[in-house]
Amino acid sequence: MADFVVLATADWDHPLWTNKQHTAVSLAELGHRVLYVESLGLRPPRPGTADLPRILKRFRRLLRLPREVRPGLWVWSPPVIPGATRGRGLIVNKWLVQSGLKLVKRWLGFLKPLLWTYNPLTLAYLDISTFSGTVYHCVDSIQDQPGMPSARITAGERRLCEAVNVVFTTAPVLQKRLKPLNPHTLYFGNVADECHFRQASSASLSCPDALQAVPKPRMLFIGALDAYKLDLPLLEQLIRTTPQWSYVLVGPIGECDASTDLSAILALPNVHWPGIQPYRDLPAWLAHVDVALLPLQLNDYTRQMFPMKFFEYLASGRPTVATAIPSLVPHREAALLCEPTVAAFKAAIHTALEGGGPSAAVGQARAAEHTYTKRTDRMLAVLQQLGLLRCNHPLSDAGAEVASGLLISFLERLTLQPLLLLEYVRPGSSGRIAPWNTPLLERLVRRELNSRNWIGAVELYALLWQRHGTVVELHRLMFRRGARPDHLGDQIALFEAIQACDQLPAVDRHYSRIVLAHRALEQHNPEAMHRAVNDLYRIATVLEQDSGTLVCQRPNRANRAKQLISCYATILRLQLWLADWEGVVAVGNRAAAFMDRFDPVLIERETSYRMTRNLMRALSIDVFEACRTRDPKRLHQARLRLQRQAEHCQKSCHDGNPAQEDHRGFAVGMMTAVERLELDLQNGVEVSDALRDLMLLLLANKPPTLQEECHYLQLFPWYVPAAVDGRKGWA
Repeated sequence: MADFVVLATADWDHPLWTNKQHTAVSLAELGHRVLYVESLGLRPPRPGTADLPRILKRFRRLLRLPREVRPGLWVWSPPVIPGATRGRGLIVNKWLVQSGLKLVKRWLGFLKPLLWTYNPLTLAYLDISTFSGTVYHCVDSIQDQPGMPSARITAGERRLCEAVNVVFTTAPVLQKRLKPLNPHTLYFGNVADECHFRQASSASLSCPDALQAVPKPRMLFIGALDAYKLDLPLLEQLIRTTPQWSYVLVGPIGECDASTDLSAILALPNVHWPGIQPYRDLPAWLAHVDVALLPLQLNDYTRQMFPMKFFEYLASGRPTVATAIPSLVPHREAALLCEPTVAAFKAAIHTALEGGGPSAAVGQARAAEHTYTKRTDRMLAVLQQLGLLRCNHPLSDAGAEVASGLLISFLERLTLQPLLLLEYVRPGSSGRIAPWNTPLLERLVRRELNSRNWIGAVELYALLWQRHGTVVELHRLMFRRGARPDHLGDQIALFEAIQACDQLPAVDRHYSRIVLAHRALEQHNPEAMHRAVNDLYRIATVLEQDSGTLVCQRPNRANRAKQLISCYATILRLQLWLADWEGVVAVGNRAAAFMDRFDPVLIERETSYRMTRNLMRALSIDVFEACRTRDPKRLHQARLRLQRQAEHCQKSCHDGNPAQEDHRGFAVGMMTAVERLELDLQNGVEVSDALRDLMLLLLANKPPTLQEECHYLQLFPWYVPAAVDGRKGWA
């Protein structure tokens, strides 16, 4: 299972639980390990004593280790300066959060977890590249709440949406607003702890003492009583005009909006305010009332919200009367939704009291469809498809408990040499290595490589993957030529061992096959090349059939789309050197079919840039075939496919991309040649230097010599060089 860091905007023990706490719980219940990070503070502390108790409580926890509140779920209070959200104070807070989180992750063994953040200012505090994947869960338009630094939050949220892998929203309006910033912006409406609130339909729950004296019929509202979202004028007028009904308001007053004034409402004789009630007792309150109320305003904030209490009300079986905000309209068959007017609310309450409107069974059935566990499961399915959900935490090892984050680093260094000596004396003891001791494992890997024990080295790589969820050392070996064995035969033996190891990630075993294919090319070994073609086609078929390949959010070397394109480009080279033009055309057709389904915007951003050369090389085969068959329509379609990737790599979002190769220059050169070819074909020109240029772009990474040029061009059986002076002719 995976490790998650949930960066919340609410403290764990807040009496009114929201998405943050419930999502953390549901992740833990599904078997994942979760670190819940309490609020960093989005707004400055309010004057007076309103925020003082919370600040004092946080200070008392500053030096505490994360506390395990449930199996697999820890809560950590980060040490931050209250209200320091800009300037030097923000710099200090960023250092405190990053360094503290690093220690906490090591304490828990969270080596590279997935970040699930609710904080739109996340990038001001964390380097999100240190996580294996990133989710922004937008549950409200926080910037529209009173007292919030609206401009900073809006700007920070925009940057965050562009940077994370996926955005989840709880309201359709939020999805519409954020979708242009991230193509993986998905709507998952708010849900409820259905089992908890279904208890309200049980006759065994006794009436709370504070409710027993309240006359019937009773109208109940549960939640924060804030003026920015509740329609207080409507509520006051409704209460004044219906003295025969009792109104019970459960929750804090002015928690987010200090301007909230309920004095006029609380002064009315048919109003009862018992204050904040424990979460565990809320079903009992709902069990002994007649109607559950949700009198919201219709404003910019409420149009972008989905109130959690809606499904909580439905789960309880109480008739529900609510303002028809956009997110609730699809559920009008389960509740009485109305315009925010006194007349509409009065009529709806009358209907509910007389037994009209949707039945309790309908409401409870609807609530049962929208639970935290079910929603989280659907969200995790999205992460799985995007390639973000994988095993991150070490395997359990009863003898490998660690005392503290600081102690871990110390012990790693202290025990490295003695354990390494022990390994030399007692070969095979590496199986007892504590999971947190990565330096030892890495040293042992290098020792095995130096002794040319390829199978032993690969077994240690597998141990690193299984216990640490990391393949950094393996990738260094695979993708850095200087890290590989010098002798070609040793390289082949090593990569044969990698591809045969089922305990390593499939993507790395597949890349080892690509490396072996290039070694076959270097050896000019036809038998090995034919075998490599068959192996790579099998890998390509699996990747083509995986819908997640089209949207993969894994980084460069682990990206399924990138690997598929690498397969195409490698097969292409193999078929050319095998003089199998039919095979070349076949792989070109597969690349074209993939491109017709593929949008580079939907995969991880840096990867979408780094694949430019190989993708355009594979797509260029259709250009050659169109030229060979004199088919202008096919050539035009091929140009459009190439143009999509060429335009994508030129986008400003890729400025400063650290790719070692000049992908943009390559794309410009290829498009120039293709556009010239299309013009030549339209004009009936049969001999073109553009065709030669395209062939050399396909095969050469640098300008070839005249001898190399002639050698390359001979790989195209239908294109015969007439002379070394650059004039070429058709066969």
